[in-house]
Amino acid sequence: MYESIPKEIIGIAYASEWDHIKQFVKALLEMTLDSEEEYSLIVLNAIINNKRYEEYDVQIKSKAQFNLFSSITDFEKISLYQYSEYKRNIINISKDKNVIVFTAQYMGPEIDHTNYFDFAIYLDSFDLPYFSDNKGNVFECHEIIEIIHRFKLKAPKKVKKPEPPKILNTFKSEVETYERINKKNAIWSGSETETFQKWKMRVHKEFREKTGGFPYYKGKITQKYDLYLINLIKKPVSKKAPPKKPKVKKSTVRRPIAKDPVDKKKPTIKNLTPLNLEVKIFKKLTGKNPIYGGRITKAFENWKLKIHKEFQQKVGGKPYYKGILTKKYEIYLSSL
Repeated sequence: MYESIPKEIIGIAYASEWDHIKQFVKALLEMTLDSEEEYSLIVLNAIINNKRYEEYDVQIKSKAQFNLFSSITDFEKISLYQYSEYKRNIINISKDKNVIVFTAQYMGPEIDHTNYFDFAIYLDSFDLPYFSDNKGNVFECHEIIEIIHRFKLKAPKKVKKPEPPKILNTFKSEVETYERINKKNAIWSGSETETFQKWKMRVHKEFREKTGGFPYYKGKITQKYDLYLINLIKKPVSKKAPPKKPKVKKSTVRRPIAKDPVDKKKPTIKNLTPLNLEVKIFKKLTGKNPIYGGRITKAFENWKLKIHKEFQQKVGGKPYYKGILTKKYEIYLSSL
C-alpha cells in the first residue's frame, strides 16, 4: 500500500554536481520503468554527444537507454514523464544560473536521495515532510525552522509592480485556428475573450498529453505545436446525417435485466506488500485472506481505512512513519 502513495522530491544543487545527479536520475528510472509503460524524454537547448539541439525527444523503453544521460553535458530543461491510466511519474530538471533544480513526482518505494543534493525536501501524503543535505543529514520541520531563525535574513527589496502590457501577446496561428473551428472572435475590444482563453488551456493540455512537447519556447510557438494547430483545422468533419434508427415494434415480453459485468478492469498496483502485522490481525479478526490473486482484497482495504480512522480518533497518532508501522499503532493493533 505504501508504494502506491504518490511521493515528491524537490532538490537543488550546484551545476557542478550534474554528474552526481545523473546517477540518482538513473536509479529512479530503473525503479519506476515498466516494460509496458515507457518514459518520454524531452531535452531543450542541450548539448548531447557534443552536438547542440534546440529540442531533443526520445522514448525510453529499456534500461540500456539510460546511458543517454551520460552524454548530456549541458541543458536548459529536461522533462521525463510516464503516463498511463494507473501510473503518472514526472521528473523535471532545470538550470537556474549556476544551480540545478530537480523535481520528481512518482509512485513506488521510497528511494534514498539524501546524498545527491545540497538541499532536498521529501513529501508524501502519509508522513510529515523531511529535509536533507548532501552530507546525509536529515532534518525535521521544527529543526529547519530553528536553522532558518539562526540567520538574519535581509529585508526583501521593494519591487515596483509591473504595468499591464499594452500590446497583446497573442499568437496569430492560435487565433486563426480558434476562429475557423468555433466561428467566433478570439479578440474583443483589444482583449482575449474568456472562451478563447479556456480553449487555449484545453488545447495546451491535449497537446502535452498526446505529444509530450511544449507549446511555447522562449516566447515563441514551437514547430510541433504550430503543426498540431494546423492539423486541428484539417480534421475532416462529416456532413452526412446520422443513420435513422429502424422502427422496432415494442415487445410485451419483459427483457431480463442485464447484470453489471464482474470482471470490470480496476486499477491494480503490482507487487503489493501489506505490512505483516495488519495482515495477521485482519486474518485473526475476520478469518479471511487479505490477498487474493496477487491483489489486496476490497474487504482488507476497507478494514484498514476503518482501523486507521479509529486509531487517529482514539490515540491521535499516525499509523505509519517513513513506510513503517509506528509503535503506537502496533500496540493498538495487538490490542484488537
